Amino acid sequence: MVRSKSEVIIANLLAAAKVPFRYEIPLFAPDGTFYLPDFTIEWRGQKFFWEHLGMLDKPDYKQKWEIKRQWYLQHFPAALLVTEESPKLSKTAQCLIEKTFV
Repeated sequence: MVRSKSEVIIANLLAAAKVPFRYEIPLFAPDGTFYLPDFTIEWRGQKFFWEHLGMLDKPDYKQKWEIKRQWYLQHFPAALLVTEESPKLSKTAQCLIEKTFV
C-alpha cells in the first residue's frame, strides 16, 4: 500500500523491472535523526532512497523538502533518487529505473 497515485505508478514500474523495494521504512542517520523515504531499494549491495515530491507547489511542503534534502545530502549523499509530480512521471520514473537499476 502506498499513499498516492504517483507512488502507485513508481511502485508498479519498480515491480515490473523486478527491482525489490520497501515502502516508508525508517531511515536513521548516524546522529539519530530519521525520515521515512518513500521507497528504500537495495540493489547490488547498495541502498537507494527514492523520494517522490508531489506537492512542491505548496510553500510549507517545499520548505520541509529542502530541509529533508539537506539531511539526505549530509548523511546519504550518493543514495538519493528524486521524482517530481508531472504529467510525464511514468516516463521520468521509467528512465530513472533504467539508468540506475538495469
